[in-house]
Amino acid sequence: MLCKAIERMDHKGLAGFGNMPPRFLAADNGHENPITLEHIDYLSSWLQQRTGLSIEICSANDVPGLTDEAAFARKRAMLREEWSKEKRRKRHRGECSRRREAINRAKLDPAELAEAKAAWRAACDCPVMVSPPVPDDLIEQALAHLYPTRIPFLDIAMLHGRFPGTKTRFCTDETKLVPMMHRKQPLLAEGVSIVEWIGERADESAARAKKLPIQSKRHPNGARQVLYRPIFRWTAADAFAISDRFGLRHNPLYTMGMSRVGCSTCIMVKKRELRMWAMRFPAEVDRVREWERLVALVSRRTAASLLPAPMVPGAADDHGRAVIDKAVEWSRTGKGGRNYDLLIELEQRQADEDGLFCESEYGLCE
Repeated sequence: MLCKAIERMDHKGLAGFGNMPPRFLAADNGHENPITLEHIDYLSSWLQQRTGLSIEICSANDVPGLTDEAAFARKRAMLREEWSKEKRRKRHRGECSRRREAINRAKLDPAELAEAKAAWRAACDCPVMVSPPVPDDLIEQALAHLYPTRIPFLDIAMLHGRFPGTKTRFCTDETKLVPMMHRKQPLLAEGVSIVEWIGERADESAARAKKLPIQSKRHPNGARQVLYRPIFRWTAADAFAISDRFGLRHNPLYTMGMSRVGCSTCIMVKKRELRMWAMRFPAEVDRVREWERLVALVSRRTAASLLPAPMVPGAADDHGRAVIDKAVEWSRTGKGGRNYDLLIELEQRQADEDGLFCESEYGLCE
């Protein structure tokens, strides 16, 4: 994305950006690998030398009421009342969830939408999950730990009482999108239209493939907000190729077996990638283990894992089966997750004896 923007600037100058210098934003959620943060510094220095501009770092800590003491005070105030009561919620079956999603997608007016949702609730016969009141000592324990750490990802997880999941990815929304919107909001409030360049590619995931290359939204004051995905149809090879043309180094994590470099590690991590991450970055595993301990202390379930529980085989009611140590152990097993893979054991032995080798999902190793 950075190279694509500079390419446009080289060809059209500031006229390619509405005669205003573009702003480059990166969100720091506190869950990145230090190598990624170093790479952002490198890119910012390169950008500074070439254009006089730099990459602006934004954080959830910049947004009032998101991860600050006020947010934690609100959580503490409501926690005692909520946890001292029985909690009931339905566990919707697949078909029931699909009916709800179809209603939400339908273009209904408010009255029709309310009627459709009421009919859906009346027809729902899904089982009800009951959580008993939380003992007073656990409530006091949670209240004693509910204070900001100034690490956005961890603070957001503590406020939610859980880590994000595959269907509740508040990590993206609250540690990236909201802080970036906080930087853009003053311009939109003044009636200034903005075009956001987003580095999303269709082949990254099925969800991203459903998005549009260009989306537009008009605000009440007339300002237009355009979401532009200039590399939407590109392959990963295309993205690395433009970086090579500009003489930029790639993030070293791409040659360490990582396919994602935003978080360390992502909740969507692949099994092999999880194993490589644990082998190369034991200090990161230690950090995640400590985060899981802290979030468990403020969780109603008294258990928390960074990775979604369904990722690791086990009993459905075992909420701790995907804690980082168990997940890493599972990543060293073969298909099915029951037996250790001898080839994986050999890989670990070679790494211990000869050092870790270059590995890239994108063919970057020579």
